[in-house]
Parts: sequence; structure tokens; C-alpha cells
Amino acid sequence: MNILILPNSMKGSLSARQTARVLSRALGKRHKVKSFPLSDGGDGFIDFFKALHPAARTVRLHAKNAFLKEAPTSYLWLPEEKTAVLETARICGLGTAKKEELDALGASSFGVGEVLRHAVNRGAKKIYVGLGGVACNDGGAGIARALGARFLDARGRELPNGAKPLLHLARIEMEALRQHIRGVKIYAVADVTNPLLGPKGSARVFGPQKGATPAQVRTLEKALSVYARAVKKATGKNPARTPSTAAAGALCAGLYGLLDAQIILGADFLKSRLPLGKWTEQADLVITAEGKLDGQTLYGKAPLAVITAAARARKPVLFICGTYEENALKKLPKNLHLTVVALADFANNTQDSMAHAAKYIRLLCCHI
Repeated sequence: MNILILPNSMKGSLSARQTARVLSRALGKRHKVKSFPLSDGGDGFIDFFKALHPAARTVRLHAKNAFLKEAPTSYLWLPEEKTAVLETARICGLGTAKKEELDALGASSFGVGEVLRHAVNRGAKKIYVGLGGVACNDGGAGIARALGARFLDARGRELPNGAKPLLHLARIEMEALRQHIRGVKIYAVADVTNPLLGPKGSARVFGPQKGATPAQVRTLEKALSVYARAVKKATGKNPARTPSTAAAGALCAGLYGLLDAQIILGADFLKSRLPLGKWTEQADLVITAEGKLDGQTLYGKAPLAVITAAARARKPVLFICGTYEENALKKLPKNLHLTVVALADFANNTQDSMAHAAKYIRLLCCHI
């Protein structure tokens, strides 16, 4: 049997590359296997580009994490294309943050701006920023600040980093920022369609993931509302209701509004980079994976691109996940032969399935 393996990361457990390796080794002894690790902008974005461009170089440097502490990080450099690839989860990631460190109102994306600046100074003409998995919720203000923008209150005083100070934002000075990124095209690859503000916005949906209490969520919403108005005044671009601007602690809002980035939905990005139609046509079975199959899976996530391609080719899909939501299953394409397997159903509990995901995937493969 020809099996096509296209997993996304299983957040908190296995990366997409690790998941692909486990599946390939377990199934490769009995089947013909083709595997490729996916990313829709979040965790594994650099691994995805490495698989596409094996000759790309890893650039190592130090930059501030979400809590403004110097930390080692890296980005990918494609010298022939003068292109840099950044993964926000590697710079100000939520996955490596301790619970007691979380500070939704004070955390900053400044380090992402430092890495962007390093890439620009290296000569980058294109920069892809994979958005997802961050511990900050400052709307990308920190990114712009690291590149020279100034955030001022009504008395002309410069505001400190973080989301809460944006409550007092009156004006954004853009001259130095514009000069720094002149001639550079930036692409923001987002894994969600949520807008910056509102009931489905950054603060209310994703703020709690970054440690925000209900009161802090309300503060974040107010601060980001002030920020959106200031961005519109400075640039004419309004991120408030623009789709995907909530991505990665609303970093997408700053990239779009202040750095003039083009927003690309993760599923669309994958379709443009991979011959999914050809691959699924040649497969007898398609396997994809993600940590949780929920409503967000159907809006820009990597497995959506896989499922859509498989449905067109009329090929069966095995979706491996940690857990799933029943409502999400009802919204999947109707013309699809789909089997969903949750690792939590094999394990003692969710924590066990996350800690030993590879073991449970291998057990599952015994039945394929």
C-alpha cells in the first residue's frame, strides 16, 4: 500500500518532523511510505522550510524572549533567494515558558523584531514569519519598536514594552522603521483567521493561553483597541477586524499594520508550496496529524489542506490527534472517507497520551 504521511505538529508532545519519523519507521517495513512534515506557520515552520530547501543555512543568534531575557534562537537563511524564515515560537515561544513566568500584560515581541533586524542587516529581501505558539500578546508593537518605531503617550513620553502600556498610546513614530525595512517584503504566515478585536479576537480567545485572567483579558482588549486606532492613524491600515490579525498574540496585527506584511493563511501557503494534489492521487491512504482536532483546524490549519486534497482525489484519510471536539467532526467535508483516532483513547489520560505519543502512534500503526 502507498501511504502518504503529512503531519502537523502535535503541540506539547511531538514536532511534525518527529511525528513523520515515527510513522515512517513504523509503517515503512510493510508499506511504501512518503512523508513530509507540515507547518501552517506555528511550531515547525523552520523544519518545513528545511525540508523544502535542504541547502538552507541555520543562522544562530541571541535575542530577547517574551519576558525580555536574552536567549539563544535561530532563523533560516536561503542565500540564493536572499530570503529569511523566522518562527515566532522559537523566539518568544509559549512552549518553553514556565507557568510562573507568564505575563500576558507585560510580555513582548521585541525579540522577533531583533531577529528581523538581523535578517535585514544580512541582506534579506524577503522574510517569511511563521506565526504561532507565542507567550506575548502585544500586537507586534515590540517587533516594530526593535526596528525603530517609537510608541509615545499624549505627553510625548516613550512607552515601555508590553501590552498594558498600549492603553496610554497616543502616537506612533514610523520614520526609522520605514527606513530600516525599505525594499524588504515581509510575509506573515498565520494559522488562524481570528481578527485582532472582538469576541473571536486575540485577547478573548488566546489571552488565557498566555496566562491572562478574565480581568487581564478585558485590559488586553482595551489596550489592543487603542493600539489599532493608533496604527490606523499612523499608516491608514486598520488591523481591528482584518482576518488573521489575532495570530500569535496579535503579532500579525503589527506585521500587517506597521510593517506592511502580506498575510498568508497557513493552509493556502502549504498548497502553494507542495504538490498536494499529485501526492494524494498517488496514495492509497493519506495520514495527517495534529495535537487537537477542533474548530480552528478548519480555518487555515495544515491538516485542512491535506483533507481538502484527499477529498478531491477521493482517497481515505486517517487523522491522528491527541484529542478532538465532536462539533468539529460534523463540519469536515462530507465527501471524505475519514477515520479519526485520538491517542487519548488509548492512554490512561491526556497527560499520558502527550508524554508517550510516539508509543501510542506505534501501537496504532500495528493495525494499518
